[in-house]
Amino acid sequence: MEFQRYFQSYKDYFWEWENQIFSEDSVFETLTIPNGQTIGYEKFVFEILEFLSDDSLPPFGTLLLAIIATNPGNAEAVAMIENLAKSKELKKTFQHQNFFRVGASIDFLKLLASLPDEYKTGEKRLQLFQTIFHKCHNRISTEKAKLFLDEYRDYRHHLSRAAVKDEFNESNFIKDFRTLALLKAKFPTVKSILDEMENTPQKEVEEKLGEEVLEEEKLTENPPDFVQQLIEDDRTFQVGSLIKRLWSGLNIPLHHNHPSEQPLGGISDLTNKGDFDKLVISEFAYDDDVFMSRIANNEALYIQREVPPQADKFERILLIDSSLKNWGNPKILSYASAIAIAAHPKTDIKCRFFVLGEHFDEIALDNVSEVIAALGKLSGKLDSAAGIEAFFRVNKIDSSKQEVFLFSSEDSLKLTPMQKVLNDYFNEIRYVFEMQLEGIKVHKNQNKGRKLLQHIIMPLDELWQREKKSKPKQSQKTDFEVMPLLYPVERNYDTIFHDGKNFYNYIKGNLFAFVDNAFDKGFEKKASGIPFGNGEFAIKRNHLGQEILLYYYCDLLVHNISILNLQTRELKSETLDISALKGGNISVYVFDDEFYFTNGQMYWHLSDDLKLHWKNGNAIREAFSIYSRTRNSFVNSFKNSKFKYSTIKRVLGASIVNGQIEINGFVFAHLEFKKKTYYRSDLTGSEDVRFTEKVNLILKTKGTPLTKVIKLIKDYTNKPLEECQRIVDVDLGVILNNVPRENAEKLKKLIEAEGTICYIESLFFEFEDGSKITNTDGILVFESSKKEISKFYIPFIINGRTVMVSENEYSGNEYFISDPAMTSIKERDFTAKYIEPFLNNIRQYETKIKHNS
Repeated sequence: MEFQRYFQSYKDYFWEWENQIFSEDSVFETLTIPNGQTIGYEKFVFEILEFLSDDSLPPFGTLLLAIIATNPGNAEAVAMIENLAKSKELKKTFQHQNFFRVGASIDFLKLLASLPDEYKTGEKRLQLFQTIFHKCHNRISTEKAKLFLDEYRDYRHHLSRAAVKDEFNESNFIKDFRTLALLKAKFPTVKSILDEMENTPQKEVEEKLGEEVLEEEKLTENPPDFVQQLIEDDRTFQVGSLIKRLWSGLNIPLHHNHPSEQPLGGISDLTNKGDFDKLVISEFAYDDDVFMSRIANNEALYIQREVPPQADKFERILLIDSSLKNWGNPKILSYASAIAIAAHPKTDIKCRFFVLGEHFDEIALDNVSEVIAALGKLSGKLDSAAGIEAFFRVNKIDSSKQEVFLFSSEDSLKLTPMQKVLNDYFNEIRYVFEMQLEGIKVHKNQNKGRKLLQHIIMPLDELWQREKKSKPKQSQKTDFEVMPLLYPVERNYDTIFHDGKNFYNYIKGNLFAFVDNAFDKGFEKKASGIPFGNGEFAIKRNHLGQEILLYYYCDLLVHNISILNLQTRELKSETLDISALKGGNISVYVFDDEFYFTNGQMYWHLSDDLKLHWKNGNAIREAFSIYSRTRNSFVNSFKNSKFKYSTIKRVLGASIVNGQIEINGFVFAHLEFKKKTYYRSDLTGSEDVRFTEKVNLILKTKGTPLTKVIKLIKDYTNKPLEECQRIVDVDLGVILNNVPRENAEKLKKLIEAEGTICYIESLFFEFEDGSKITNTDGILVFESSKKEISKFYIPFIINGRTVMVSENEYSGNEYFISDPAMTSIKERDFTAKYIEPFLNNIRQYETKIKHNS
C-alpha cells in the first residue's frame, strides 16, 4: 500500500503516468505534464530512484519537479507548474500555518534551471539530485526506499494502480512543494549548490602524518582486501572463500609481454641489412675493394639487437554463463574463478566481465555490492548459446590483444547448441572452465583441439566452513531501561508471530509482546538491539526456560539462519546450501518446543547445531496449518483494532516555553501533544529554556588511508594516539561521546572527506544543570539533575490522549498501564508532584546563573 501511495497520481495536478505498455522493463512509457511536455521515461526515473536510494528518497512529486527543472527547454514547463501552483487557493492555509511560500518553491525550480548545462545531464545530474535531496524534508528512509524498488522489480504491475488518479490532495501538494521551498532556504544561490556538490572541507588536512603517527601506523592492521570483504559478507562468503584456493591451483599466465620471447636486451641475430654502426667488427678486416663489394651486394653482416620489452595493451574477456544449467554451485564456482583470475595480486592484465543468457550484459566485479548484484543476474534459458552468439556478433576479437575465457557447467557444455556455438567460435575462445559439482576442469583451445590443462578439486564442504562457527558470538550490549508502562508501537503486520499462546512483533531491532490480544493495551518490550532485519521469526523456550528467537531470511538464493538467546545474548548464525530448502516461500514455526521450516509442501526440523533435517508426518503438517490460521486471524483483528497511535521516535528540539514543555514544536498540555507552529531547530523567540542535543559520533565504514583519519581524530579530540588507534581498529568505534550535535557534525564532515563514513547517534537532550529528556522508542523520559525529584515518563503520541507515569503512579490513558498495583491520580496532582518540581529546578538553576553573571 505504501508503494502505491508513494507513486500515486492525482487529478488536476502537474504530472501523470502516460501510455501503459507493460514492456519487459516498463509499465508506462513516460511521465508527463498533462497537456504539456514529457517529464521523463519511466525507466529513466527509476534509474534516478535507484541511484538516490542508498541515501534516501525525496517525495516523488518533488523529484519530478527537479527533473522538470533540469530538462532541456524547461522554461515553458516551469511556467506551467508556476501557474498551476498559484491557481490553488491555499494561500490562507499557508499564511495561517506558516508552512511555506509557493514562490520559494518556484524560485528553487528556476535556480535549478539556471545551472550550467553540464550539471543537468549524465553523471553530474545524478550528483546534483543526490546533493540537494540529502537529508531533505519529508524524505523516505533508505530501508523503505529499497523495499519500494524491490517491489517495483518483482511486481512492477502494481504501478498501474497508482496511475488511477485520486482526487486532488492538498496535503500531497504541500508536501511536494514545501520540500522545494525548504531547499531554497538551504541553497539560496547557484554557487551554494555547486559548492555543496564539491563538498570541500573547511580545513585542509596535512598530506603527510607526523613521525609519531607514522610509527603507530605500523601497529595498524591493514584494512580488509577485496577477497576478505567477500568472505566477511554472508551474501558473498561462498564466492570469496574459494578464491585463495583457486590462486594456489590455477595455472594461468599472470602477465602478457611478447609471448614466446624473453627479450633481455642482447644480440638476437645477424642480418645483411642495417646501419653502419651495427656492422660486425670482423667486416673491417677485408681490404677496401672487398669491403665495398660486400656492402654493395648486401653481403656484409650487421648485428640485430633485441627490442626491449614493452607493456602490451592486452585484455581478458571473461564470459560467465547465467543459464539454468549453471545455477547453484556451478554459478558460485564460475564467479569465484573469474574473480580469482582478475583480482590475482600479481596480475597486470585488464579484465572485463560479461554475463551470458539469452543476451549478454557487461558487469563490474570490483566491490562486494557489485558481486552481489551480479550473482542475482540469472537466465531462465537452458543454455547460453544465444548469448555467446550475440556477444561475438557485436565484439570482434583480436587474438593478439585479447583472450576470451568461458565459464560454464559440465551439463551445459554437453548441450548441442553449446557444442555448436563453441565450434563456431573455437578460434575466439582461448580457455573454457568446466564447472563440476566439486571441481573445475580448465581447457585450452589450441591446434584445432581442446587440451585439458588441469583438474582442480574443490572440497566445498571444507572450504565453506566458517572459522567462527565453533565460537558463538555475543550480540552487542543492548541493556534497556525497564519502564513502568507499556509502549505505543507502529503498525507492522509482516513480522507478527506467535508461540501458540503469546503474540510478538519485531520492529527495527526491538522485540515487543502483545500484552492484551484484544488490543486494549500497549506493548511490552522483550528485547532491544537485536541485529536482525525483516524476515521470518519464531520463538520458543529452551530447557532452562530461556527465550530463543529464530530469524530466517533469504538473500539472492542464500538462506540465512540465526538464533538469539534473549537472556544470555548468545548469537549463532549459519548459511544453508540452496539444496536444503527447495522453492516456494519459506515459513518458520514452533512445534513441540522445536523450530520447523516449511515451503508449504516439505517440512524440515532445525537442530541445535543449525542443521536442517527433512521431516514428515500429519502432526507436523497440522501444527503448521493451525499456526497459520491462528496468525492470520490475529493479524486481521489487529488491522481492525481501534487504537492506532502515531508515535514520534525522534526528538528534534526540546524547550520550556511559557512554563510548558515543548517537544518538536508540540506543546504538552492536558495529556495531549498539540502542534503549535511548524518546528524550526533554530527558533528562539519566546523560549524560557532550551535543551541541547547530546550525541555520539561513531565510525561506520573505514576508507583508506586510515592514518589521516587517526590524525584528524587526534587533532580534534586531543585523545592519546593509542586511543585514536583503538577507535579505528574496533567495529563501530565511538569517536566522540556525549557531545553537542554541531561538534559531531563538524568532525563528521572532515572525516568523511577522507572516504570514511560516520554516523551520529542521538543520546538525549540536556539542560546546563544536567536535567535530561530522552526519547526511548516513542516514550519521553524526564530525569532531573536533582536526585530527589522522581523520574517520570510520557509516551510521545500526537493523535490521542497520552499518560504521565512515575514508578508507582500514573494519570491519563490506561492503554499504557498493565500493572494493577499502579495508582491512578488526577492530572493536576501528577503535575504538581512530578512535572512542576522538574521545571522549577531548571528555573532555579537558570536564575542562579543569571544572577552570578
